[in-house]
Amino acid sequence: MIVKAVALFLVAMLVLGMVGKWRRPGAGARQRGPAIEPARKCRVCDTYLIGSSPDACGRPDCPNR
Repeated sequence: MIVKAVALFLVAMLVLGMVGKWRRPGAGARQRGPAIEPARKCRVCDTYLIGSSPDACGRPDCPNR
């Protein structure tokens, strides 16, 4: 008896899922956000750039400084 109840429940859930999919086909689709940009690095010494200056990495031993 319990197997029949479980089977009936699963069939009912399947039918509800199919009806919901037909009514709102795009409900489960996720929208993509903006791409994540990679961190900026110094071209010469390959350290990460912090701040708004485009070339100065701030390392005292950098030849680019």
